[in-house]
Amino acid sequence: MKIGELARKSGIAASAIRFYEEQGLLAPISRTPSGYRQYASNAPDRLKLIQGAKRLGFSLEVIRDMLDENGKCSVEKTMRQSAILLREIEQQQATLEQRRQSLLILRANLVDYQPDHPCRDKLAVN
Repeated sequence: MKIGELARKSGIAASAIRFYEEQGLLAPISRTPSGYRQYASNAPDRLKLIQGAKRLGFSLEVIRDMLDENGKCSVEKTMRQSAILLREIEQQQATLEQRRQSLLILRANLVDYQPDHPCRDKLAVN
């Protein structure tokens, strides 16, 4: 199928498809004599897989590493990369929880705020 048909079937813009091709995530199986790209019948599925992985937070480099030539995911690589991403998310959650706790302390400190006292004492939270 040509790029226009692939774009219609997948719901992904032709420019994005060309970008994924440039990034090594999707390759046309051939070109017509007039230079049009021809994509395999499984290309829409591969694009859905790429889009889904992006939504989960995987970088294009990681997605490229997880995919093999026939468009399937390597279970081993995907498990390894998902574990890395989960650790990153857990670290972000811990950081956000620390910030949340500091903001709650700040708000509690400001309840008794007196306009004639410097605010800096109230902003000193860990």
